[in-house]
Amino acid sequence: MMNKMILIFALLYLNCFYIKAKDYVIESQGKRILVKEHIYSEKDSFRIFKLEGTFKDNAGNFGEYNSIVNVKILNDVVESLEASNEFFYNKNTKAYNIAIRANNELKQGVGKWYFTYASKNMSAIINSECLYSIRYYKDSFLTLAKCDIPEKAFEQIKNIKQ
Repeated sequence: MMNKMILIFALLYLNCFYIKAKDYVIESQGKRILVKEHIYSEKDSFRIFKLEGTFKDNAGNFGEYNSIVNVKILNDVVESLEASNEFFYNKNTKAYNIAIRANNELKQGVGKWYFTYASKNMSAIINSECLYSIRYYKDSFLTLAKCDIPEKAFEQIKNIKQ
């Protein structure tokens, strides 16, 4: 009986520290622009791209999006990819995240975003992690991201559009 009581109190205690998370979904689309390319060989290169376009989210926001992408390609396979993404919301609100991608396909991929900076009115999103996918058609792109963010961050984001 005593063990059950301890277990119940332990679960209640831990539940007090549980932070509720909310799904935050962002879809972005636009154009990919090659900024610079170093061609090492027929199958090896280093490329810097800009992505420019718009985004919408499941909190009712619509805004502008841009990204700076560094890609190292070895033997026609993406060896490494890192990007810095910038989102412009209403009310001069901005958020930034770093993206990394693990797979090695050139025309599509799946990776992670990590929010690193945000305007004060949505600062609760900092340190949130997202899974994203990106697909290219010629020089157009479509990205879909699903983030687990604190409920406080989602409330802050919902208030931007008002």
